[in-house]
Amino acid sequence: MKLREMKQKSLRLIEEIDTSEKLTSDTDIAEKLNDVINQVMFELCRIKKKLVREDMNVVAGEVVDLLTLEHFYQLKAMRCRKEDIEVSVRFEQIDNLITFEEDTTVRFFYYVLPEPITYDTSDDYEFDVMADVLEIMPYGVAADLLKSDVSTNYGQIYAKRYEELKQTLDPRYALGMVSFEGGFDI
Repeated sequence: MKLREMKQKSLRLIEEIDTSEKLTSDTDIAEKLNDVINQVMFELCRIKKKLVREDMNVVAGEVVDLLTLEHFYQLKAMRCRKEDIEVSVRFEQIDNLITFEEDTTVRFFYYVLPEPITYDTSDDYEFDVMADVLEIMPYGVAADLLKSDVSTNYGQIYAKRYEELKQTLDPRYALGMVSFEGGFDI
């Protein structure tokens, strides 16, 4: 989904959409729409995390800063390899800094956050988040856009629905698996 489509979904929800290029005649909403979408996206992506893998060759004693990994959010796991064989390598980790005691190839598995949306982000921005996150986002955007509208209760209604939908997000991507070799007795 592109940013323009997210704007359209959110504005349709709060009945503020029109046919202009800006999608709404309400200048207050138009001015803050990208910022609100970014906030909601980041909130949901901290719940429904996206895991990526990156391999890095490191030299003994070299300090690796995890924050230099692209869009790094949280480390899930590391695997050290030498000549395509998994090996055990001693390392010291303090927060985001890791020092390995041997030359090795490290396979990092880590969670990422998406590319931020700013005021100047193009409407062609392509979301790199899960489909269930995209379906919940318009409710969070609507709630935030209408939270200061005291003449109606719509902000609270959308906020309540958004909170309900957030509870349905399943952070798992796969279920555990157990296999038995040679049978088993019951």
